[in-house]
Amino acid sequence: MSRPSQRTCQLGVDRELLQVLQSEVAHLEKKETELASQIKALSEALISVRSTLSTTRVRASECAKRISPAAPLPDETLLAIFEEAVLSQDVCSRTRVESAISCVSHRWRRIALHTPRLWTRVCVTPDADKRDMQLHLSRSAALPLDVEVWGWWDYRDSFTRPHHFEHTLTAVLPSTSRWRRIKIGASCDTLLTSLSFILRTVGPLDTLQQVTFKAQQPGQICPTTLLMGKSAPNLRSIDVENIVLTARSPCLHNHDFDCFIGVTHLTLRLHEGDARALKTTTEFQGFRALLLRMPNLVSLSLYGELIRVKSATNLEDEGTITLPRLQTLILHPHTVRPRYLRNLIAMVIAPDLRHFELVYPDSFTQGQDISDLLLQRGCEQPTPRFPLVERLVLHNAANTTSAAAAFIQAFPEIDQLTTAGTDSSGFSIRRK
Repeated sequence: MSRPSQRTCQLGVDRELLQVLQSEVAHLEKKETELASQIKALSEALISVRSTLSTTRVRASECAKRISPAAPLPDETLLAIFEEAVLSQDVCSRTRVESAISCVSHRWRRIALHTPRLWTRVCVTPDADKRDMQLHLSRSAALPLDVEVWGWWDYRDSFTRPHHFEHTLTAVLPSTSRWRRIKIGASCDTLLTSLSFILRTVGPLDTLQQVTFKAQQPGQICPTTLLMGKSAPNLRSIDVENIVLTARSPCLHNHDFDCFIGVTHLTLRLHEGDARALKTTTEFQGFRALLLRMPNLVSLSLYGELIRVKSATNLEDEGTITLPRLQTLILHPHTVRPRYLRNLIAMVIAPDLRHFELVYPDSFTQGQDISDLLLQRGCEQPTPRFPLVERLVLHNAANTTSAAAAFIQAFPEIDQLTTAGTDSSGFSIRRK
């Protein structure tokens, strides 16, 4: 085939290909126009659906509120429920109840944010967020705070978890002038020592009224610095576990008898795993020195055999302590033969005592008899040492006829008697 013939043939092929491509372009342009039209229609439909959906959601939410059991409740009732939820929540909860409440609805958030007392419980834990603690401080306004330092089980917790211990504690230290209660527990000795040092350096805690300490494990000793002494002049309540005191303890050896003058409630406990462990018990003389510094004590509660008494000590050698305002004496020795109990009963003089409670553990052996110490001897007729007691609670303490008769004679004015034990069914008597 000659060259002109080849060129003519190629031109014919190109013309046919051009026609095919032009036809395809026209088809695709038409398709594009149709799709663009559909997209525009769908976009308009989407806008309409979204608008309708928003309106419907609002109506559904309003309807749900009307049929919700909580909807008819007044704000005051909801607030009472919120307060109970806040108080009963676990200290180590990652999400605070008050924060969750503020995210439920506009109404709940308004109630939560306008109630500063919902935000007065500040928890310093390894999982605590510094910003969350600062939020609590700001939302609590100027109200007194309840600070809980809890869950620092191991020194490594202060590094592997969100913040170092001191760094986390720093978030709440500026508010020490507002601390009303401080609760410390479940923390290792190293961080406990660090906390004790920090509390000694922050200055007087003028609003602090209550100190609570719970040991992390058997054998852990409560630092005596947590008793605060003069650093908390308005302290009213002490509830601590495994406190070890001697007559030479730093908080007792000086002659300042006003350091605990405001304390009205004293509760001492022995960790349940420390039964009869001398390491975590208080010398009787140390306990006596502590009571001498609490002339305004109203309630004294002792749980466990936490006081150590020398075996050769006679009851007459201890001397007596008069607690003129003591109205409640609660004794739970956790053993049927406590070594300190008779010494304590012989030492305390409480002319205004109204509630006496002696609870021994269940046992086929009767608890130690102290009924002979409840009457003052040396007179023509035995005189009750606690003549004004109105409520008497005994458990496994008066299982014999003679002991029961002695208790009745020792407490002539009781209005309510509750007694129980392994050999008798529990019962309560109330005088009308």
